[in-house]
This record gives sequence, structure tokens and C-alpha cells, in this order.
Amino acid sequence: MPRAAPILLRPYGYVMNHAPGSPSPRTARERVAARRAARRRAPAPRQGCGPRILAAAAALSALLILALALALSWARGTLGAIEQADPRRPSAAAGQAAPTPPPALRDPLNVLLVGVDRRPDMQEGVRSDTLILVHIDPAQAWAGMLSIPRDSVAAIPHLGQQKINAAYAYGFHNAAELYGEGTAPEAAGGALAAQTVEGFLGVTVDYVAQIDFRGFQRVVDTLGGITVDVPRPLLDPAYPTDDYGYERLYIPAGLQVLDGATALRYARSRHSSSDFDRSRRQQLVLRAILAEVRARGLLSQAALLPALAGDLQQSVSTTLPLGDLDTLRGLADLAQRLEPDRIVQLSINPNDVAVSQEIGSDIYWDRGDVSALVARLLAGPEANAEVARVQVQNGAEVQGLAGRVTDALRAGGFLTVDAADALAPAAHSQLIDYGQHPQTLKRLADLLQIEPRYVFSEPPADAPPAPLRTDIVLILGADYREAWAGP
Repeated sequence: MPRAAPILLRPYGYVMNHAPGSPSPRTARERVAARRAARRRAPAPRQGCGPRILAAAAALSALLILALALALSWARGTLGAIEQADPRRPSAAAGQAAPTPPPALRDPLNVLLVGVDRRPDMQEGVRSDTLILVHIDPAQAWAGMLSIPRDSVAAIPHLGQQKINAAYAYGFHNAAELYGEGTAPEAAGGALAAQTVEGFLGVTVDYVAQIDFRGFQRVVDTLGGITVDVPRPLLDPAYPTDDYGYERLYIPAGLQVLDGATALRYARSRHSSSDFDRSRRQQLVLRAILAEVRARGLLSQAALLPALAGDLQQSVSTTLPLGDLDTLRGLADLAQRLEPDRIVQLSINPNDVAVSQEIGSDIYWDRGDVSALVARLLAGPEANAEVARVQVQNGAEVQGLAGRVTDALRAGGFLTVDAADALAPAAHSQLIDYGQHPQTLKRLADLLQIEPRYVFSEPPADAPPAPLRTDIVLILGADYREAWAGP
């Protein structure tokens, strides 16, 4: 296999909107400042304008609104071209359009984002390199992202237990067999990936959106690059190239302006850390893209619409009904209202989900922990401010009680670890917080209605040491209630 000579990549994207004749900003922060200044170059409106100026402003606004309406009308046809039938729906086989979401996107929905590695003459075949479940609540203006590591083992329909990223490839190469003659390979790959994720996470995947990596790169470049605050330096001595060689990648910590190629490398690099860190970087880049779109404002987006729509048409396919103007407006409105602190970022990783078994690179995750993480995703930003693992200890001397209460708490969205016996019988049930987890402690206390004098925000002097991988302990006493163990 040919190997490209190692090189040191430039860590930044090129400077956009740079004033002619002025020196190029040298540092990343200067580049970011230049980008922001470029957006503010338009002169501020004067105070105390007369009627003629106000009339001119009104006419200009009308023209801009008309231009925007024309652009949206044009985009409706273009964006409709990337809409894809969903083979999972019986109507898709009959050639009917995908089901339309609720009017103005009022009800919550789940979209599976699939990053597809599809290079010319690819030796390893097409595959899904990235899987992110996005939960959107339009009415409450928040969204959540849950990244799924590609080495996670899941039950793939028609294939059995395999790495989850094998689902897309199997559907892609067996489209007609799985979904009928005439099914597009890309649609079949997305459909089987969605079915696999539904079984793995226990949720419904309403829609699928696929983007290949060249499309991702083009979208970022069309936006003029994105601003990313890199939390720690990234050094990958063997980043894979399109010709199956390798090159050296280095991106320093701090505020950076990344062009499309560098943003793609930053999101995909795996050798520098782990697949779990890579999931966090991918979500960071997605947030940066959203921030860039919002910073431009709706009219600027309209000006960019032809180029962006062209990029999407070449590289994106989705079962979302983008040909429907109400859907398009709803998505645009949500993008404008979605604040950064209303985006929940989660990933399946060993800090939040226990590993049941690991065979080579195959990872088997604890099913209960996965369910609890999904519950946190669906609960929204207010419920995700802290992560706390709860252990139930049996001090009531009732066989199997701690396990049943653990199952009930897990079904209620709490992150739990295996139940255990208390060191000694207890007369009263207690909650002990071994860290600072006030929200989870209060939720437990309110749910179980434990007396405040037996709820400890910090361990009392006679408390046993904190169990391994545990933040809060619930000790079941003789006063436990049978309802705690569920129906």
C-alpha cells in the first residue's frame, strides 16, 4: 500500500473577508476578530431619519423580503431534489412521498445523522463513519445529540450481532434483497442503519440524513470556514489520506478558524486519542457550523442559499420532506431560535456507560446504562446539567429488593450501577451523595419521598466509603415502600 510522506498540515483555514491592503492577522484570535469585524462593516443607521429615508428603508426591506421569498422558492425545488424515500415506510415502495412532520415542526422528532465514507475506488467499500442521533424539540427550542461509537456491537436485522457501522454497508450492498427492486443503495443503507439504531437505543428514528465527507467539506468552505475553540492540541501522526497513505496532522489548542478540509480532519482524526474523543469533536464542529449559520443572519443565509443548496444537492440525502415549504421554514426558524446552551451533547463512552464486554475492538455496552443515557437525552437541557451514578444497597433484608428498585430507577431515567447489599441492616432508608449532585439527589428524594433528615448532601461521619463508580447511594431500610420496586 503506498504511503504518503508525512507532512505538517496548516492548522487553520484561510482568512476570509480580509481587507485589501491590510496585513493578514497572524494569530487565530486575530483571524476570528477579522471575521467578526467584516460582518460589522456596514455603516450603522443614523438616528432621527426623516420620512423619505424611512420610506427608502421600508422599500429596501420589501425588496430584501421579496429576494428572500424568491430564493426560498428556488431553494424549494433544489432542496426537494435531495429528499429521499424511506424504504422502511410501506408508502415508499409505492412511490409515495415520505410522511410529512407535524405542522411547523411542533412535535419532537428524532433524526439519525449518518456520515458516509464514500471515496472513489474505495478499497474497503462504503461505510458509515459517523452515527449521531439528534433529538429535536421545536416547541421548546432545544436539541440533543447522542454520538454512537462505530465499534459498538448491535443486533443488525438480517445480519446479527455486528459492529453498528456495518449496518449501513450491508443495507447499501443488499438494497433490492432487503427493501425491494428499485431501492437506491444509499436509501437502503440509511434505512438499515436507522432500524439498527432503533433497536440499539430503544427509540424511534423518524428521519435519516446522510452526508458524505466531501459534502461536509464543501459546506464549511461555502460558509467561509468555522470558528472552533479547540480544548486541547490534536496531533495525529498517521491521518489516512484518500490514496490510502498517511499524513501528519497537528491542530493547536485555542480559538481556530478552520476551513473545510481542516474541519473534516479535526472531526475524523482517531489515532490521536480515542473514538469517544472523536465523538466529542464531531459534536463541537456541528455546533460551530450552527453558530456560523446563525451569526450570518437570515438574509445573509438567503444570499448564500444558492451555493449551500448546490453543496447539499451534491452530497446530502435525507428522508425529511424538504420539498415542503413549511418544513423548510420550520427548520430555518428553529436554527435561528436554537441557543448554544439549549443543545444537549451526549455520547456513549466508558465514563457514562459501563462496558459489559470487549473483544478486540468490539465493544458491548451495558444495556441499562444505554437506556439511562437515552432517557437523559430525551429529558432535555435542564435535566442534563449533571451526571450521577446511583447504587441501590439492600439494608431491608428482602431478597432481590435492591435489584428490582435498581431496575425501576433505571426505567425512570436514572443512571444506575449494579445493586449490592448494605454493610448492615438499616431501620430507615437513606440517600447519601458522595459528590455534588444536588439535582439528582433532589429527584430521588422527591420520587421516593424519603424524609429530609435521611437525605445527606454529603456523607455523614458514619457513612461507609463510596462504592466504585458510584456517586449517590440509596440504602433501603425497613421502612422501604414496595412501590419503589415498580409495578
